[in-house]
Amino acid sequence: MGFACWCNLACPVPWLLMDTGYRSVLYRCAIWCCGIPKTKAVADKQSSGEAARSARLIARGALSGALATVRKGKDAGRPYVSKVGLALDIDGSPLFLFSTLAAHTQDVMADSRASLLVEAPSPENTPNPLQVGRATLVGQLEQLPAPTDDYERARYLVRHPSAAQYAGFGDFSMWRMNVEKVHYVGGFGRAKWAKADNYLTPNPWLKACEVQLMADLGGVAQKILQIDGDGVTVAGSDETEFRQNFSAPAKDIEDWRTHFDRLFHA
Repeated sequence: MGFACWCNLACPVPWLLMDTGYRSVLYRCAIWCCGIPKTKAVADKQSSGEAARSARLIARGALSGALATVRKGKDAGRPYVSKVGLALDIDGSPLFLFSTLAAHTQDVMADSRASLLVEAPSPENTPNPLQVGRATLVGQLEQLPAPTDDYERARYLVRHPSAAQYAGFGDFSMWRMNVEKVHYVGGFGRAKWAKADNYLTPNPWLKACEVQLMADLGGVAQKILQIDGDGVTVAGSDETEFRQNFSAPAKDIEDWRTHFDRLFHA
């Protein structure tokens, strides 16, 4: 209250129109005079590796996201955002099914740079949506040539079965985001950048035995849509899905089975 009144009296222009450097000085004064809590210490408690995993878990549970591309044509250079469906490869790379008729597809065909925003589910009665965790994945999009995209297409369609009715049309193709870095925000004062090396989990051992592993899971596997090094995506009874995440990323196939048993046979 005192800080707001002081600003109104002392500043000849509205707060939002001030020079950013001047605002920074005033904010530091407010912290010292009025006891506004600092947030940097909170953000620093999480390592880049932890932030990257938090971002990856959010992305694994997301069915859609906001894709930002760079416009072409008369609006060249302007940012453009559209809602897109997505799935994740085993390593955490986002996979998309795009039509060449879509504006975002035309954008990335001319300029592959893009960002993808994904959000964690909002708990009921959340008073402030900005308290919900989210992640921005920054990278470049790559079109996957058919028919070498069968694996990625299958991973996408198991998450979006209704897309099968048009996935075979000539103007549709699979795309992958080659992630370069991620920005995780866990709420107010909790933000961290992480490199792609921390975010991506190639896990070639899991991809090599994925089909056999799904078969070995027996009756439980009938409810499982996908597996990855972080856990499983499970089908609900009402055509919904939900994530079951491991307490830590699996290091090898035996470690994966151990984590799985803890989830489903505890």
